[in-house]
Amino acid sequence: MMRLAHGFGQPGRILSRYWGMSLLKVLGLAIGFAAAFIVALEVRSELGFDRFLPDADNIYLLRTLYPPDGAERVSSDQSPAGMARWLVKDNASITATSRLVPAEWPMQTPRYTSRQPFYWADSNFFDLVPLKAVAGDLRHALQKPDSMVLTQRMARLFFGREDVVGRTVTLSNWLTVTVTAVLADFPDNTSFGRQIFISSEAAYSMLSILDTHPEWNWTSCLTFVRLKPGASVSIESLTATAAHHGISSREHPMKFEIVALPKVHFLPRADAPIAPRGHPDTITAMIAVAVLIVVLAVVNFSELMAIQIDERHHEMAIRKTLGAETYEICLQVLIEAGILISLSLTLAAAAVERFLPVLDPIMRIGKSPWSEVWFLWGSLSLGFTIAMLGALYPALALASAHPRRSRSRPPSSSGPSLSRSLWTVARFSLLILLLVTSGTVYQQWRFATSDTLNHEASRILLINTSSDIPADLSLRQPITALKGVEKATYSRSLPEQTNIWPDWIRRTDGRIIQAQRQSVDAHFFGFYDVRRLAGRTFSTTYPDLAPARDVVINKAALLALNFSHPQDAIGRNISLARDDGDTVSRIVGVVDNIRLADIREDAPPMIFDNQSTFFNRLSVKLAPGSEAETLRQIDQIWKQAYPRAGPLKRQLYSEYVHAEYADMYQQWYVFGLLSVIGVAVSIFGLIGLSIHIYRTDRKEIAIRNALGASKADLIVLRLKPYLRPLLIANLIAAPVAWLIAVAWLRTFALHVNPSWIAVALASVSTFIIAFGTLAIHTALAQPARSSGPLRNLE
Repeated sequence: MMRLAHGFGQPGRILSRYWGMSLLKVLGLAIGFAAAFIVALEVRSELGFDRFLPDADNIYLLRTLYPPDGAERVSSDQSPAGMARWLVKDNASITATSRLVPAEWPMQTPRYTSRQPFYWADSNFFDLVPLKAVAGDLRHALQKPDSMVLTQRMARLFFGREDVVGRTVTLSNWLTVTVTAVLADFPDNTSFGRQIFISSEAAYSMLSILDTHPEWNWTSCLTFVRLKPGASVSIESLTATAAHHGISSREHPMKFEIVALPKVHFLPRADAPIAPRGHPDTITAMIAVAVLIVVLAVVNFSELMAIQIDERHHEMAIRKTLGAETYEICLQVLIEAGILISLSLTLAAAAVERFLPVLDPIMRIGKSPWSEVWFLWGSLSLGFTIAMLGALYPALALASAHPRRSRSRPPSSSGPSLSRSLWTVARFSLLILLLVTSGTVYQQWRFATSDTLNHEASRILLINTSSDIPADLSLRQPITALKGVEKATYSRSLPEQTNIWPDWIRRTDGRIIQAQRQSVDAHFFGFYDVRRLAGRTFSTTYPDLAPARDVVINKAALLALNFSHPQDAIGRNISLARDDGDTVSRIVGVVDNIRLADIREDAPPMIFDNQSTFFNRLSVKLAPGSEAETLRQIDQIWKQAYPRAGPLKRQLYSEYVHAEYADMYQQWYVFGLLSVIGVAVSIFGLIGLSIHIYRTDRKEIAIRNALGASKADLIVLRLKPYLRPLLIANLIAAPVAWLIAVAWLRTFALHVNPSWIAVALASVSTFIIAFGTLAIHTALAQPARSSGPLRNLE
């Protein structure tokens, strides 16, 4: 028992004796766990989308599907306005519905003026979606016309304070609304991207206008549904309700589904999404890389413990000679490991708390990482368990020291042992996988945001207009007259992939093909460098609502219509499904696919017409060198043309593209961070290895010094034994990394080709890291003289 108590007192003395090696173990493990915690927080944020809402799984979103006869399908998170009323009336399983309509109007207070996104909201919205209020009564907050509810953040923005119940905001320079409640700020992982809710009870609200025409077919509202406990509603039942009330038609055949709000985040891409979608493959990849970095850190920790076996073998053998039991020695080593692991986890948690605000603008985790106690203790417990498993082998190896073998054991290892070589292979195999993964994600992100666009997105300005603006007369002409503008073009939403208008083409074999209808002006295809494959494009536009006589189709539509060559389609008629019978349009041109949607998807079939009634987007190409002044002039033209419309809503196309691929950028950002951390962990391990080599081989170094060896000769001597483990690591990791890159890239419809150059660069990097670290430490280490080590090492 005394021996056991004495064993418990050993760890502190041992750790202080080997303080340098202990510090390397703590730092390597700490930064590895810190990186894993950051990834875990991001994954928790994604998987917890909208979970801040009480009973979130029982709040459903009504979605619209546009299913043709084939497999293609366009969906929307919005639904026709009348569906909310009819669902409660016709379906006993549905207890309540409520709606939001996204909008954007000029808003003004004495402190702040902007064109602000908001929701028109039904008066019962907060009954169905129980957001948290910090002031006011949400039960009655939207029951009166001209009432508004906003978040704390919006209150601070418009008023400079949060106690703003009773204060007023001016809409569009003539309407006054009163704040009736203030909501707690939303977390970042929510579907509610707008933080202002205005009552639909006013006659001028879009919901009131829609309620006067419930039969309108177009998707206009975010409709939320609450069911009775344990109830469910099928797609067939929802679709039957819509058909009974005249929703759906030959022109726009619709089906409907309800989806629990937290699950909407990971649905496939949709038109008018309630919020940007997440991607399960991104989550999977981030988890895999986090596991990789943890394994790398634990392998590094275990190796640093294992390389001390030689140094501490005599110590353990002496203890056994004095009567220590094997389990006592093993327990002592595990206690030492536990102390170091606990310090590492403490440092990791503190580092995450300290540095997360720097990373949060990209990762958008939001609240304090340790605000949930279960997550904190769960993360720490899991990390401790994994690291202790890594410490088990070195503990068993040290505990197995035999007194007789210890006396005959040579003091120098003369290079790496088999176990040490295996640790080296494992470490660098993991590092190569990490570097290749990061490089592949970066290449794909660059490909998505630049190479697939065929034009310089940072010079294209997207201006939102409305359908009632006389396009060519009041806006386009003065803008194109500016010196800093090269050209401009009108379209319906393009190049953004929003407000999708599904259309149906009836082929000669009777099959219906789903396509997207797009309206563009005569300048569009030249503006976006869309290659003409056959025929002609448009030279004019027409303003009336009559179906287009002439249309242009893209390459995807050409293939869907079974034409072998672009020229075969020119002059051919296509039948488009309409409520009053099929209408016929003539194909006058075929153009290449324009990349608009996510590169995860194939380019959809598109039909282009030149109907100016639906133009709502003006694309402007800015001349290089004077962008700031040109933007100021464009803003001034807008104010003069539409003085009551509020500030111009504009953004660069590059901003839209980067927002579309925000999850991929975030993925690359995290992978790049983890790669840097992986390199740091490996360097810590190599420094520890170099220290150990110097300690165990001082006698050999001293002899070579005495015989006249140069420092360069000693560096070569120390590096040569590790060439083989590094080669083995590269032979193992390179093909595995290649296969992982191929599998990940195949999740995209368009992608870069896997490159052996990336694998080769990762391999070269590992050699540079390994040899550079070992060489620098060997060169800087105090030379072992022939007198001291030869006299004292026995």
